[in-house]
Amino acid sequence: MSNFFLLNETIDKIDYNCFKNGMNELIVIDKDNDDIFIKHPSIYNLPLLEELYINYSSQEEQVIGLFIEQLEVSNIYFNDTSQIDSHFSDDNNGFLGINFQLTQIEIIRQIKNNIDYCAFNDFFLWNVTFRDFWIKKERLFPNLIMCGQVKNQIASCGNSAHFNQIIEKLKLLEDAVANWVSGNFSYSQINNNYALRISPESTSTMNKYGNERRFSLPNGGTELFELHIKTGDLRFHFFPDNQTRKVYIGYIGNHLPTISN
Repeated sequence: MSNFFLLNETIDKIDYNCFKNGMNELIVIDKDNDDIFIKHPSIYNLPLLEELYINYSSQEEQVIGLFIEQLEVSNIYFNDTSQIDSHFSDDNNGFLGINFQLTQIEIIRQIKNNIDYCAFNDFFLWNVTFRDFWIKKERLFPNLIMCGQVKNQIASCGNSAHFNQIIEKLKLLEDAVANWVSGNFSYSQINNNYALRISPESTSTMNKYGNERRFSLPNGGTELFELHIKTGDLRFHFFPDNQTRKVYIGYIGNHLPTISN
């Protein structure tokens, strides 16, 4: 989740037409449902807002006014990145505005239009934590489908070295699956080209413990997630779908029982 605070300084003391044009750029931002656009009540004290409501009979002014009214309200006025980051410590944070020339806000956090908003999201996408992993997973790993109890398993890792290991291995697997363009899934080919240790289970392990490798799929049914990635004391069990060329991740956690342990 990200928070974007409408900075009064960036919309004050500018030409009214510049104000309207700039606000129209903010209005058409294609905002993610999880992101929050915020204002401080002091925005209504700005002279430009007074002029906006004087001209409220115009449809353009009404749309701008509605946009401002629908912003979440903060009783804290955020005027620098350290302050907003301290308040929303687990989120990515930026500032909405029109003219940032007189501010100290770093460029990547200046959101003036949809292009800036997309650039911000791309920049901060990989600033992922165990808290926002589930929200970001489709954008981070479009070819990997998380299922089973993976959500809870990721959350239980917390802010740990294990979480960082998981992200690095998922990055590699995502890249490998993205480059899977024909034929059936070949773990040996991936092992040759990526720093991944993928292997199936032994027949004896599957005969005795196969059901412990059976996990639910998101759209119903189950599959055996025999193939797994080894990294330290973690195992990633997954099922490759040869029809869709997607990979289902069914388990991320400690070593599951085998004949040898």
